[in-house]
Parts: sequence; C-alpha cells; structure tokens
Amino acid sequence: MKQIRYYMLAALATMMLVGCTEDNNMDAIPQPVPAGIPETDEVIKALSDIPGVTNVRLVDEENTDDYSGAGETESLEANRRAGATASAPCYAFSFEQPIDHNRPELGTYLQACRLRYKGAEKNVVVLTHGYNMEYYDTDLATQLDANQLNIEHRYFGESLPEPVDNLDLTYLNSNQQARDIHNIVSALKENLFKTGKWASTGTSKDGITTALQAYWSDYYKWTDFDVYVPFCAPFMIGTDYTDGTHSCNDITPGTYLKDICGYGYEAGSKEAIAYERLRKIPQLICTNAKIRAAANKAVYQADPASYQKILEQYNAKSPMSTGDQTKDVTAFTLYTYYDALFSKFSYVQFYTWADIVPDLKPLEDGTATEDEWTFFMQFIVMDDKALDKYLADQQKEKTSQAMRGATKEEEQWDYLRFRRESPRAPYNIQAFTELGAADNDYSIANTPGSILTPADCEKVNYMFSTQALYEQCGKAGIYKQDGGYLMKDFRKWAETENTQPIIFVYAYNDPWTGGGIDDETVSQNDMLVKVVDGLATHTDVFLHREFYTKDSETKIVNALNKFLKLK
Repeated sequence: MKQIRYYMLAALATMMLVGCTEDNNMDAIPQPVPAGIPETDEVIKALSDIPGVTNVRLVDEENTDDYSGAGETESLEANRRAGATASAPCYAFSFEQPIDHNRPELGTYLQACRLRYKGAEKNVVVLTHGYNMEYYDTDLATQLDANQLNIEHRYFGESLPEPVDNLDLTYLNSNQQARDIHNIVSALKENLFKTGKWASTGTSKDGITTALQAYWSDYYKWTDFDVYVPFCAPFMIGTDYTDGTHSCNDITPGTYLKDICGYGYEAGSKEAIAYERLRKIPQLICTNAKIRAAANKAVYQADPASYQKILEQYNAKSPMSTGDQTKDVTAFTLYTYYDALFSKFSYVQFYTWADIVPDLKPLEDGTATEDEWTFFMQFIVMDDKALDKYLADQQKEKTSQAMRGATKEEEQWDYLRFRRESPRAPYNIQAFTELGAADNDYSIANTPGSILTPADCEKVNYMFSTQALYEQCGKAGIYKQDGGYLMKDFRKWAETENTQPIIFVYAYNDPWTGGGIDDETVSQNDMLVKVVDGLATHTDVFLHREFYTKDSETKIVNALNKFLKLK
C-alpha cells in the first residue's frame, strides 16, 4: 500500500499540465483607488473580522513572494500581466475549512482566496477554480462591474487538507469543494457583501466546478448565487460495458473532434479544405505505407519515451498488443495525432492555422518535396504550444519585431499563452473517480484498406488513458470510482431543476464541447441558456472581439440581465 502511495505521489509531482483559460493583456499602469473604495487598512480590518478569515494582506501583484504556488512556472512578468487590467486593489486571505465536512472532528485546513475589491455595495463574481488559483480579471466581473473572489480548489496550490508528505487525496471530490465554496460565500455575504448580486463562473474544469456548485446548491437548498456561468465545461459520464464494468474514459469529446471541429465552413474556404485534409490524414496513416512510415517516424522523434513503451508492450507479448509491431506503432501514431489535434483546436483559433494544414496530394502521388514531407511530419505531432510558436515564427518572418512595438492583438496572444501555464496534478484522479476523462474516437480506422481496427487502437493505447493510469489504485481501494453517477445525475438534474439559473457557454471548434450540456436539455428548461460561439477557443473572454463574436456577447449579456433582473 505504501509503495502504491509513493508511486502516486511521484506521479502527481510530474503531472504538471497546462491550464486552459484565456484573457487579454495590457501594460500594467499604476491605478488610483477608485472613489468609494475604503482605504486599505479598513478593507483588511473588515475581512479580518469575518469568522474563518485569516492572514489577510494587500497583494502586490508585481511581487511573486506572496504566493509560492509550489511547482508553478509563472514568471515575474507573467504575474505582473495577471493584474494588468486591475482597477481595484487585490487582497489575499485564507479561510479555515473542515478537512472533511462530514467529520468536522478531523480538524481544519486553510483554503487560499483572493479578492479584487471594488466596494461592499457592488456585485460579486466568484471564480471557482478547478486547479491552482490563477490571478486574472474575468470578463464577467468586468461586465457586472463586480468584485471578484477567487477560491482555490482543495488539494491544489496551498489549499491542502492533508499534509504534503501524506497526500492520499482522501477528501477530494465535488461535494467537499462545493461545501468549501458555500462556507466562504456565506461568510462574506453575511459580513461584507450584503446587497449586490452574486455570480459564479469558471472555464473548463473551473466551469465544471461552477456547474456542480449549482447542482449541490439545489441539493442543500443553498441560495448563495443568483446565476452561474460555466464556460467550456464538459460533463463526461464515462463508459459502461456490457460485462458490468465502468471506465472513466469517454470518447464523446473525441468523436466531436473527429466529426465536428472544423466542419460546416463555406465550400472552398481554407477552413473547409483543412477539415477534409485533417480527416484524411489518419485514413492515409492506416492505408498508405509510405505516409504511415513517415508518420511513425515523426511520432518516434517527437516522443521516444512513449514510443518505447509501445515496443516494450509488443515485445512482452502483452494482451494489449496486436501481435504486430507495425500495427502497434501505427495505433500509437493515431493516438499522438489526435492528441495533438485536440490541443490545436482547443487553444488556437482554427482560422489562424487552417491554411497551414498540409496538402496531402503530393504525398499520395509521390511528387512531394523533401520540405513537404518534413512539414507533414512536423504538423501531425504539433500541439497547441508548438503551433503557437510556428505561427509566431511565421509572423516574425513577415514583420520584424525589432522595428516596432507589439500590437494589441500580439499582447493578447502572449497573455493567452501565460494563462495556460499552471499545474493541475490532482485533476486526473478526480477525473478517474467522478468527472470522467476524454478519450479518442478511432472509428476512422475502419477505412477500407486500413491495417488497423478501432479495437486495435483502443487496446494498444489503453496504457495512456486515465483509466489505465489509476485502475490499480482503484482495485487496491485507494480511489473509488462512482461508476459515472455524478455526471449522469448532473445531466438528469439539469433537465428539470428550477432553482439555479445557468448560462452554459461553449466554443464550436473546441473538442470539449462534445461533452457539453445537450441542446435538448436546455430547450426544455427555462432556467438554462446555452451559447455556442463560432470564433472562440477554450476560453471565457467573451468581451473581446478577437476571441468571441458580438452576437455571443449579446446573448450572454441578455441572459445575465434576465436572471439578475438588471434591466
């Protein structure tokens, strides 16, 4: 048991993955405190007088010493940009929470919070983090002219219910976090913010936290929030098999990626051409020996460690191998291709890269140049960060950055990259136990002439799935799966709930939208609104025309006005 725990701790230490929300960037300019905002010491005193609140301090957002964020990669410059849109002072504080809300006798821990304070009479937007606490001002807070309260998710960053040297994640689930949020909001509503409207928001996992806060609020009959606005939040139920077993792996986002992302553009447009090429690439990998060899080589060069695991699985004559080395390697190549494509669509707007998707015709007819083969191999393994760099390098070739200052759009893209640099280690465990995990749809391997079947791909690549990563811990009783109960019940609840107004916002080309709330559920419930933007990526910056359309902004604002009765 101890060996398993130490293995898990080692795994957690290495799972520092990319975050997934976005915003714009401006140079930080010292701002005067707006009229009506009390002096700093008065705010600190008001917060310190709230039961449960401790360690209140004014945050110097150019000083990274205030929050260590163990393992984070943000630079001083990134932290400076995080407060660049600030128009009000920011305060950090801790809130004392039960380690286990079901057993208060176990003691307490301190949960990290930050408050952008604009005034006690103003509205409040709560950013319900699903990971470490990032520091940025949301467009929702801007739209509502609201205070913004950031609440770090338990087991991330500084908010640890268990000591770091004995971190079993025993109390990591949505119910515990929802009760954490309720305690903080209740305390601040009772003692400081007594008149304004309250909204909860978040993007991706943060958005799941927001939506589940509505779910648990209805369960406990809380009245903390007037509206919930989750962006890009998937609700994945996993997979139930005929033998009665359950897997957290859910191909719904993978199917959406394969069939919908990039689809529906005008015939002959660069996007329509790119969509056909993107669908054809995995078909050719399965059917064309020369293209397959190049793709397999590209994957080996990009990720030799994982490639070696595939070979070891084959050499060990594992039941997860097809028994054919070429098939196994090709199955892994499809996994890598779809994984990279998922991140490209999630975080980089399609119109910015549609015209670089390789023309496959020269590869098929044998007329491709060496440069065309090289770029094909580069493209199929190119994730969002590599794509960002490639596009930036292309731009530099067109215009010398040394001759001019960065444009507003370039500043915004720089900040988007920063926003994707925070760790989220415990997330995979929560995905295993109750939230579900995205998996690939390999049905394209059914292409006539393919050397593979979808089942081959699923079997060979199973080792990389969230289910495989934690199934031994599940069997050992360390982490218990709920069999998809929470997500299934949330979806069922959303059909008929009548107390919690929710505005679901999605991006059309975001694969996670495949796991989003369905149109039928929204159509039959007046408490729900769904907005799908054709320009956006996996982000919440709906006031920025570079990333959201005006039509979507209008729909979101109208829904806010409806639920908050602002007009």
